[in-house]
Amino acid sequence: MRTEGSAVDRDRLAAITEFLLFADRLKTVERKGMVPGVNRRETVAEHCWHMALAALLLEREIGFTVDLGRTLSLILVHDVVEIEAGDTYAYDTAGVAEQAAREEAAAAKLFGMLPADLSEDLDTMWREFEAGITPEAKLAKACDRLQGFMQNVAAKGVVWKENKIDRARTSIRTDYPRAVDPAIAEVIEILYAKADDGGMWPPSADD
Repeated sequence: MRTEGSAVDRDRLAAITEFLLFADRLKTVERKGMVPGVNRRETVAEHCWHMALAALLLEREIGFTVDLGRTLSLILVHDVVEIEAGDTYAYDTAGVAEQAAREEAAAAKLFGMLPADLSEDLDTMWREFEAGITPEAKLAKACDRLQGFMQNVAAKGVVWKENKIDRARTSIRTDYPRAVDPAIAEVIEILYAKADDGGMWPPSADD
C-alpha cells in the first residue's frame, strides 16, 4: 500500500491499467449457457457476476466459516485465463482433457502483464480456486458449478437438449457442490425439481 503523501508509481499504474483494459475482453468470451429471453450465449463475465451473487447470499447459509472477501476475490480471478484459453464446455471430453495446459499458458501470459507482486497474488488466487482445498475455494468452486447448472434451468434446458445431456450426466457438475455443504445440496435439489417439472431434459432413446 502506498503511504499517504508519497508519489504514485506511474509505470506500475500503467501496467495495471493495461491489464484492466485487456481484462475487459472477458465480457466477450461466450459460454454454452443461454441467457433466457434474449437468445444469446452467456458471457464469462456474466457467469462470474452471478457466481459472486450466489456466494454473497449463500455465505450465511453454509455450515462453515469463510472470508467472504477472499471468496469473492477467487471468483473474480478464476476465469480471467479464459480470455486467452476460451471457455471449456463441461461435457466436451476432448476439450476438458486439454483444458489445464491451455489455461496454464494463458495464466502465465495474463498475470505476467502485472507488476510482480500483483502477478503473484492473482496466480496464487487462481491456483487456490483450482485446487478447491481452502474453505473459500470450496465455496467459490461450488458456486461455479451451481451457477452453470442454474443457468441451464433458467434457460429451460435448451442447452441440455441441444447437446443431449440427460439428468444423470449432469451429476459430473452437481456432485461437487452437493458435497460442499447441505445448504448448497438443497439448492441443487430445488433446481433439479424445477428441471424435472419443466420437462427440461432431452428425450430418452426409448421415447
